[in-house]
Amino acid sequence: MNPPNGSASRSLVLGLGNDILSDDGVGLQAARRVGELIGNAAEVTEASIATIDLLAVISGYDRVVIIDAFLSPDLPPGTPVRATPDDLPRGFGYRSFHTLTFREVLDMGTWLGLPMPETIVIHGLAVEETTTFGEEFSPPVAEAWESWAEHIAQHEFGLERARTLLPQTDQSEAAASRHRPLPMSGSARLPEEAGLLPGPDPASAATDGP
Repeated sequence: MNPPNGSASRSLVLGLGNDILSDDGVGLQAARRVGELIGNAAEVTEASIATIDLLAVISGYDRVVIIDAFLSPDLPPGTPVRATPDDLPRGFGYRSFHTLTFREVLDMGTWLGLPMPETIVIHGLAVEETTTFGEEFSPPVAEAWESWAEHIAQHEFGLERARTLLPQTDQSEAAASRHRPLPMSGSARLPEEAGLLPGPDPASAATDGP
């Protein structure tokens, strides 16, 4: 739901995932917890849609915080990750509305003249797979998700801003990292060459200084 004209709240927390696919629902559960913690600091909504359909959800907001499960072969399940759209790869070759990457969706929104968010932050929790039917999380995800959600609320909406824990790369390295599309259907898959590093341990982040 887009914010009404003149709305004082221009921030959106967007949880992505599917509640009946076990760990794929962690983004939804975490977004609900963030909403409980931040009160009226932002609107909170959930979606199981992906790619081009997201334009209708995020347009009109100044700031969007996306929370999702991240499939990654390199990170242990339960590892938090923080990224921005600039860290995500673009696709190549033949594209359609059904195969656009999230980065390409944002570019299309700008090209169409939609009021796109000035700031988009993506928080992910590493999961091993997202195809098992069930309403319970795997043990490592069940152990990590609540402190992860509290970390997001504290660092994105509290006095302390979250840090972008990603390596700085030159243009050639960035271009090389973007040759594989990044699917956003259900959960985001982090390509090995995207270079994303795990975020801080949510359990210990609460005691860290600014």
